[in-house]
Amino acid sequence: MGERILVVEDEATLRTNLHRYLDKLGHAVTSVGDGEQALELLGGAEHDVVLTDLQLPGVDGLAVLDHARSTSPDTVVLLMTAFGTLSSAVEALRRGAHDYLLKPVSLAAVGAKVQRIAEYRALGRENARLRSMLRDAEAPSSLLHLESAPMRELEAMVQKVAPGLSNVLVRGESGTGKELVARAIHDLSNRADAAFVPVNVSAIPDNLVESTLFGHVRGAFTGAERARDGLFRSAHGGTLFLDEIGELPLPTQAKLLRAVETKEIRPVGSDRGIEVDARIVCATHRDLAAMVETREFREDLLYRLSVVRLDVPALREHPGDIPSLVGRFVAKQAREQKKQVFGVQPDAMQRLMRYRWPGNVRELSNVIERAVLLADAESIRLEDLPAEIRGATLEGDDARLDAALASFERRHIASVLTSCEGNRDAAAKLLAVSPATLYRKLEKLGLKGYRGGASSGGSRS
Repeated sequence: MGERILVVEDEATLRTNLHRYLDKLGHAVTSVGDGEQALELLGGAEHDVVLTDLQLPGVDGLAVLDHARSTSPDTVVLLMTAFGTLSSAVEALRRGAHDYLLKPVSLAAVGAKVQRIAEYRALGRENARLRSMLRDAEAPSSLLHLESAPMRELEAMVQKVAPGLSNVLVRGESGTGKELVARAIHDLSNRADAAFVPVNVSAIPDNLVESTLFGHVRGAFTGAERARDGLFRSAHGGTLFLDEIGELPLPTQAKLLRAVETKEIRPVGSDRGIEVDARIVCATHRDLAAMVETREFREDLLYRLSVVRLDVPALREHPGDIPSLVGRFVAKQAREQKKQVFGVQPDAMQRLMRYRWPGNVRELSNVIERAVLLADAESIRLEDLPAEIRGATLEGDDARLDAALASFERRHIASVLTSCEGNRDAAAKLLAVSPATLYRKLEKLGLKGYRGGASSGGSRS
């Protein structure tokens, strides 16, 4: 499929030749004779490429460029210019033009430029598709689809919130998976095909925060050797995830508030506003309401960013999900490290359940990555775990721990049986136990009649 091209050229013969030539190459071409018509078309329809003369009667090519970039940052602008106006072409490049051609232009040169742009855009779409496939492949490692009441409640809220346009504030301790929640909101929204742009505000030096978010023009400050779009424009049409929003400097908070209210940003060093359409999801481990009281955070900004608030519980608040998370992390790491590790031995799982996890899900993920790396057997053993976890003491109700472990074992065995189509010998081999041991476990766990598949008479809960 060709590109949607808008040709803006006041010289009728050249305009007709360009239109016919690009049309023969398979592109969808619209052509106009002046900048005013171009602005009208750019305001009402999407174009992949704008090919415009720099010198136009009335509204010139620079105005067409600025309008195209502000209404649709993904639109690529090519300029045609005479040698005498080469300095204006350089200015256009600074303002976001993709490239320029010197007049008199060769139709073949125009076709070649457009072809390279088409290949560049196709590569971008393919990269987006691959990123989407990667997200899908990693979905089992997300925090959703867990069984505890707190996580089921969080998942239900994410599903309700995702289709809307409201800004969301995700709160929780460090390592609880706030970015995974933000990604889930994006993936379940109508913006899933557009960019998800994450940024950790605390990792950006204070003097670069504004430029990083809103972009800058060339020469705006020392070291700004070329213009930058900024993350807001990168997230146009998609989702901008601002992690650790509580670390945003107060001066930048005011500019962020204006961008949220007006849906317009102003790059550093520019006097022109640029419209942006980015849904904002923020996250913090800090108490922003308390920061408002101490004047560290703007109250009006807090209200704008937290139309919806989601709280991600600490891992110690839903320990029953640990076996499921461990199973997902083991499968992920075994695949990435190309190791034959399929599970966790019971005594090791017991210690994982006892540990308090001050670093939450992130710490659990790191521990499993290390354990898979060290594992010499097909399942993670107690000695593969860090010393502080091996020595974890039992807290709380033993029965709750035993029930959680039994629930995990029951689900895992049922899953293996299903994958083996009810063949118990094959399942026993995969589980690294004898057929007799598997039979006893099936009887103990209420799976004696379970054969795997929809026709099985056993319980699958």
